[in-house]
Amino acid sequence: MKLGRLIGIVRLDDLDLAVAAGTIAIDAGLEAVEITFTLPKAAKAIERLRVARPKAVIGAGTVRHSKELDAAIAAGAQFLVAPGLNPELLGTAARAGVTMLPGVFTASEVDLALRLGADLLKLFPAEPSGPDYMAALLQPFPTARLVPTGGIGPENAAAYLGAGAAAVAMGSSLFPARRIKSEGPEVVGPLVEQALAAVRTEVAR
Repeated sequence: MKLGRLIGIVRLDDLDLAVAAGTIAIDAGLEAVEITFTLPKAAKAIERLRVARPKAVIGAGTVRHSKELDAAIAAGAQFLVAPGLNPELLGTAARAGVTMLPGVFTASEVDLALRLGADLLKLFPAEPSGPDYMAALLQPFPTARLVPTGGIGPENAAAYLGAGAAAVAMGSSLFPARRIKSEGPEVVGPLVEQALAAVRTEVAR
């Protein structure tokens, strides 16, 4: 499974808008899209995106309970993301053969997540602590693959990647709910292109 260096987080409360925005983002070059379970019909959105854009990697976010994990996997989610570190959910995902990114923030949480076998870790919230905090966290855990989330945008993505992030995840900077509702999902395309340009600038260095 290839997530790439940028994961887009769709946190919209309308099923059709979520699917449309996700589709436009993928067409603009985004390789990985996360649909959060704050959307009541998140599983349905995942199903529809998997059908509409089968070459993209579609995952489920804000997975906090076993029923959400089961629904996400049944819908075809290719990866799972949690806001915190839940050993039980992490174990269930591993047994199902689906990558799960547990949410971590402290050294103790990173240590436990690695001991539990997590391959990718969601550093949340990334801001306001910043890239320096993430770099310091990586010093005792050089093999940790952190994906900073929360407050990430084109303006700071390169700094996180330069500090050692495996990838970055962006939510409202790619999928601004108010703009999408008022102007339509088409606003997502240019935002994704801008973010990808920022990420590629760091990768090219």
